[in-house]
Amino acid sequence: MPLLYKAYRSSLKNKEGKHLHYPRLVKTGKIVTTQKLGELIADKSAVTPGDVHNVVRNLTSVMREQLLNGRSVRLDGLGTFTLVIHANGKGVENAEDVSSNQITRLECRFTPEYTRSAGNQTTRALLEGVEYVKLTELTGKSNAASNDDEGDPDPDDNGNGGNDGGFIDPAA
Repeated sequence: MPLLYKAYRSSLKNKEGKHLHYPRLVKTGKIVTTQKLGELIADKSAVTPGDVHNVVRNLTSVMREQLLNGRSVRLDGLGTFTLVIHANGKGVENAEDVSSNQITRLECRFTPEYTRSAGNQTTRALLEGVEYVKLTELTGKSNAASNDDEGDPDPDDNGNGGNDGGFIDPAA
C-alpha cells in the first residue's frame, strides 16, 4: 500500500517572508497498539497474542536497562536505539566545568537499519520500495493546503511533518 501525503502550509515564514507548502504524511486508521501487534504477529506464527505481548513487554524492559547502562541496542532488520543528551545553549568554556546541570533533555534516537552495496548505495529495510500517492489523487478534492496548526493533532507527530531534524542518517 502506498503512503498517502497531503500539502500543508507551514506556519513559519522563509527568508523571503513567505509561507511555503510541504508534503505531510497522512495517517490512516488508529495507532497500532502492542495488543494489535501481538494479534498480527500471532497470525503469522505459532505463538499466541499473549506470548507476543509478553515478549514485547520484556523487550522494552531489557532495552531500557541496556540503554540506561550506556549501551546502544540494535534489533536486526529494524534498527538501532541510542540515548542522546542535549544541553541547548548551555555550553561552558572549560571541560572541567561540564556538569549534569547543563543537560536539558534526554532523547532516545532511532536509526533504521541499512545496508551498503558494493556500489556504496544504501538500502533501508523498513523504507525500501515505498510509493507515495497524493491524497487528492484518491479523493478528487482540491489541493487546499492545511495550516501547520489546523486540524486534529497527531499524537505521533511533533508538529513539523514528522521530521524534527534530530535524525542523523548514517547512510547519507
